[in-house]
Amino acid sequence: PSSSFPPATRLCITNTPLCPIAAYLLCNAAGIQSGDALLDPYGGSCTVHLAAAMIADVRSVSIEIAHNGLVNRDDILRDFETRQLTPPLAMLQGDCTDPSVREEARQALLRSNENGNEEDTTFDFIITDPPYGIRESTNYNEKSPIQELADAITYDRDVLGQPLLKKGGKLVCFLPCSEEESLHQDVLPSSTELNKAGLKLATMREQPLNDSLSRWLVMFDCVR
Repeated sequence: PSSSFPPATRLCITNTPLCPIAAYLLCNAAGIQSGDALLDPYGGSCTVHLAAAMIADVRSVSIEIAHNGLVNRDDILRDFETRQLTPPLAMLQGDCTDPSVREEARQALLRSNENGNEEDTTFDFIITDPPYGIRESTNYNEKSPIQELADAITYDRDVLGQPLLKKGGKLVCFLPCSEEESLHQDVLPSSTELNKAGLKLATMREQPLNDSLSRWLVMFDCVR
């Protein structure tokens, strides 16, 4: 299915697109089903959302910090329309580390709830390819994107009382690891960070990219 949207056929073209096959792998590993709520806090050109829409009729929200000059959201919508796929509920421009932006994501999910359940503001899945390499060069924080995401999950639940990820939900992502790095010590959030976020490491699968770099598909269960 992912062969129907290779980067060369996309209307929204970015410098570092996620491979469609990799996006499909993330969504398939997560086990998404129709009706599930999905958030990609590093949405880019919404490749994860395209893959998800090809698997099931999900309710998805994208957060992407880049402005339309870099990631054209009108072109993204046309990428869905030309493939007759359901687009995201919202494609928010903003920083996912900002609580107000995450609240916008929850409100977009709430508006989509036909039953009017005001408690339906938590996501079943967070599926993402966090920025690294070129895309991470502008990072102002010493923490990695996955550490920032764990902090955000903790803050929203414990401080705001508005969980971002549902108990029983999953966080599924790709994480790069070079031969000089230790996956557990240098790449993954610490056990303390994971415990605070209520995340339990469930699955790790390695995909070697070259002789010195691997990409790991990592899945966490949300247990709080």
